[in-house]
Amino acid sequence: MRIRRLAIALFAVVLAGCGSEVAGTALPGEIDIRTLDVGSFPTEPVNAHDDDPVPDFYEMYNVAGMRIAGHVIDAAAIDPQMKYGTGARAFSDGTTPWELGDYDVVEPIAEKHNMLYGFLSTGASTDSTVSSTGWPSKEPTNKFTAATMVLQFPDAARATAAAQEFHDADLASHEGHNQPVSIPGHPAARSHWRPDSPFLRTLLPHGPYVLAFLLSVDKPDLDALTTRAATAYDKQIGALADVPVLTDEEVYTLPFDPDHLLVRTLNPDQFTFPEGDGTHTVTTRAGALHFAGASGVPLSPERDRLAEQFAAMNAEQVAFSHGSMAVRTADPASALRAVTDKLLPHHPKADAAPPPNLPHAACTENRTLDGAKRFSCVVAYKQYVGVVGGNQLLDAHQRAAAQYALFANTR
Repeated sequence: MRIRRLAIALFAVVLAGCGSEVAGTALPGEIDIRTLDVGSFPTEPVNAHDDDPVPDFYEMYNVAGMRIAGHVIDAAAIDPQMKYGTGARAFSDGTTPWELGDYDVVEPIAEKHNMLYGFLSTGASTDSTVSSTGWPSKEPTNKFTAATMVLQFPDAARATAAAQEFHDADLASHEGHNQPVSIPGHPAARSHWRPDSPFLRTLLPHGPYVLAFLLSVDKPDLDALTTRAATAYDKQIGALADVPVLTDEEVYTLPFDPDHLLVRTLNPDQFTFPEGDGTHTVTTRAGALHFAGASGVPLSPERDRLAEQFAAMNAEQVAFSHGSMAVRTADPASALRAVTDKLLPHHPKADAAPPPNLPHAACTENRTLDGAKRFSCVVAYKQYVGVVGGNQLLDAHQRAAAQYALFANTR
């Protein structure tokens, strides 16, 4: 009888509840992504039916470069007038950048002292690049340029020896033209310039790192160059203060895409290996700014504008994959703001029709020659933002739909 009375009481409560109201707003379920027009683009992550991608041993310098990118200063940190990014990449002892010196001179030294990895970021006061033929040169309209390089060696002794040998060998290769100079406040720096040229090349050992810069001003002016170099060293040393130094073993065992943002990024050809030039890269918000102006990366060269957009959407991590970009934001509201405010990485010429049947998406037509693609689209899914582009609006729409479906399929 006791059980029967309890059952009757519970039934009465249920009946009473049928006539009551529940506070709140009914929300529609997620769309059926199978109905989206995704063309031939993939909608599942590369690890959907397999393990997470693991880079080969020789590719790990790219992963280390992605990690250090957020702790490398860009040209605008040296002088805000250098607001244009002109590229960035990770490199190894066999792929040293020409900004460090002639390949034939520099690479044997890097290999001799077991350089683990390096990262290069370049920028300028105009959207133009520096020529690498012999001693560097540039267009007269490009007043200021900077290339920042951070190289890590196994220990301080090898970094110090490498910095000295880099300098000595590079200076010798320009014998009769270049002269050694000193940098205020940094007596350990090794530097040289050419009196009839506005460029200065300088290196400084700092613990297991070698910090290197190739700087230029509007005309041959040694005081201006050395003052700028001192500023660059001060800021770069400060930027490295909060990053733990990797051992050589840790460099080769770093996790690749541990938060699975890169596998969430539209990757039409399903590549799985890391590329430290922004082609297939995941990094921090600060690190992503280095790739402004890089070839094949869907970013405007204007780093200050991009910094504002990343801040507006509370970006925490950014991934690039063969023309696509994905951003993990702080929360869904921040991701939605990227759509409602059209936080796209290029200057828009006009609004364009959004992809059909996508709940949170917007598209624009870019200014002529301002973007890699004519059209850009942005989609939001939970705390994620995707940016894709296409020279035809249908292509951009299909990429946007595929990116949304990829987000939905990657839990």
